[in-house]
This record gives sequence, structure tokens and C-alpha cells, in this order.
Amino acid sequence: MKKVLIVAMIDSVHTGRWISQFDDESIDFMLFPSTPHRRVHSLIKQRLNRSLAAQVRISQWMNWAALPLGIADLVFGNFIRAKLLAREINRFQPDVIHIMETQHAGYLTDRALNKVKSKPRVILSIWGSDLFWFQKFVKHRTRIKSVLNKVDLLVMECQRDRELALMLGFKGEFYDSMPATGGMNAALLAQKARQAPAKERKWIAVKGYSGFVGQGIDAIKVISEIESQIADFSVMVYSAGLGTQWFARELKKKMGDRLVIARKHKLSNNDIQEMFLKSRASLGLSLSDGLPATVKEAMCMGAFPVQTSTSCAGEWFTNGETGILVDPNQITNTAAALMKVLRDDDLVETALRENLIKSEQLFSENVLKEKAKKLYSSIIETKN
Repeated sequence: MKKVLIVAMIDSVHTGRWISQFDDESIDFMLFPSTPHRRVHSLIKQRLNRSLAAQVRISQWMNWAALPLGIADLVFGNFIRAKLLAREINRFQPDVIHIMETQHAGYLTDRALNKVKSKPRVILSIWGSDLFWFQKFVKHRTRIKSVLNKVDLLVMECQRDRELALMLGFKGEFYDSMPATGGMNAALLAQKARQAPAKERKWIAVKGYSGFVGQGIDAIKVISEIESQIADFSVMVYSAGLGTQWFARELKKKMGDRLVIARKHKLSNNDIQEMFLKSRASLGLSLSDGLPATVKEAMCMGAFPVQTSTSCAGEWFTNGETGILVDPNQITNTAAALMKVLRDDDLVETALRENLIKSEQLFSENVLKEKAKKLYSSIIETKN
């Protein structure tokens, strides 16, 4: 049985989706939380102590002490948890350590690996802004280089991060680009999407996240700029941060019931699917990202993605044809791009057809599940 130690956020849906791909694989998973969490994601919780081919466990101390120890390590610079992680590595003796995300899991593992008796093979999965955003800051740049120096195999979402890794001194191997957020039932979603022609859809999906690098407030400003021109459309603002909610409520005074606001975590997966299946356009703005999960979901369900150029989205759709890239902080230009999507029936119908075909090729859960399985096999076979 393969032994894999995963260092990751165990309250994250991304971690849960990753683990869920291996139910029928003979793998012993040991999870070590990288952040203070108050809950274990349901996709992980469902697999703890289950009779599956894959065994899933949480490191003993971190099963109940992740929150207080994580808070303490904000003061002690990962000292306590790095010591516990090194002890777990020595005890568990994994075939491979899989670091999922850099700034929490990567920095923690980097410190722990300085304390282990024998370093296992190491995989690092880049999430979102791990390299693109944080390498801009000297303190982070130094720490990222240290992490990359210990990594044997790097998994990223785009060529941009491959080039950044090389620039930062990475000497290991690269795995095929794949979404950090896992796959979807692309065939079933495409079937549903084809039943709702893009030119007949009357909703706009707007990502409202405004923390960290999210620009949900700017997205609301874009809608505000074109509000008088979109009387036939309704707007769903989802994953709305507090700042976004305030601006959206002000706009709602003009738009009334045509503007719906949903705070972060309010919508279920089914709600999100329903939203994209009835949306003509998907607007997502941020200062930095990898492949946004919302771009993947929009493409799978026929909503035309309008996304900031500071993401990797342009490597997954064709700019101007099956998606549109806009620069951050450009409200008027973004509003013009969105209006083009709302007015051009031929553009959205062609994009729907092409994106559904591409999604089945790139985002199918079956395709990505096979890639995920080969990831562990390839590095363990190399080790042996």
C-alpha cells in the first residue's frame, strides 16, 4: 500500500475533492492540517475510518489541537507544528509528502523537513496566487525559494507558474498542468447547458469575494456602470465579502429584485450549478489568481467568462472568443467587455459550444482522476 502524507487545509473543498478521487485506490493517506481549522470538510470527514480501498486519517495531535497550535504558531513561526510534522514524517515514513498550497502548507513543511531523519520525495501543488502574487515580496520570495529547493515534483495550473518556478530556482520535475480544484462531471453539465441556449439566458454571475486579492467591490462598480443598460438582466452576486455586500446593497436600491446577494458559503454546490446554467456571463475580478474555479465552472456550464488578466484563465480559454481577459482596476473597460458579451448572441453561442467541448477534454473528473492517480505512481516509481 502506498503511503502519502498530505499537508493541506483540511477544511478546504479543494483538499476534500482531491482526496475523494482515490476511494478505490490502495493508498494510506495521513493528513496534517496546515492551518488552524474549526471543522473538517465534509468530503474528508466522510472518508475517515470508512471501509474504502484508500485509508484516510488525520495526524493524531492535529486531529483536535490544530486550532490552538495554529494560533500559537502565529507567534512561534511554525515552530510547534513543524516539530510535530517532523515527528509524524519520521513515524509514518511516507513514500511521498504532498504539499497542497505554498504559504501555509509549504512554509510549514519546509521547516519540518529540516528536522527529519530521512527526507521523502516531495510534491508541491501550486494553488492560485502562491507564486504569482507572493514572489513580489522579498520576505515571501526567500521562503518560496527554500520550499522549491526541497520539492521533487511540481504541479501547477499554468505555464506562467512553470516559468516563475524556474526563475525562482526550481530544479525538480514538472507534472502536467491540471486544475487544483479537481474535475467535474463535465459530460452531464454539458448536457444540461445545451438545453439553455446562451443567447436566451438572462442572468449575470458576479463573484463578490473582496478579501486578500479579490476585487468584488470593483465587480459591483462594473455592474453599477451598466445598470441602466441591462434592464432585461438579473445579477447574482455570490461569495460576497462584507465590503462587497455593502456596495451591492446600495446598488440594490436601484435594481431591486434584479440583484441577488449571497454571502460566502451561502450557496450549495447545486445552487452554484443552477446559477451558472442560467447565466449568460460570469464576471470575476482579482489582483491575482491561478485558474479560478469559477472560470472552470462557467466554461463547463455555458456561461461566458470575463476574468482579470492577472489569472491563468487565458491559458484555458481563447481570449476574445471563448472568454475575455480584462486588466484589474479598469472599471470602464471591464464594463465595455461585459456589455459586448451581453449584446453579441453569436459570440456567446459559439463560446458555449466550444467551451463545452473543451471542458469535457480538460475538466472531466474521469480525465483528472487518472492524472491524479498517475501523479503518485510516477514519483513513487522514480523513488524505487
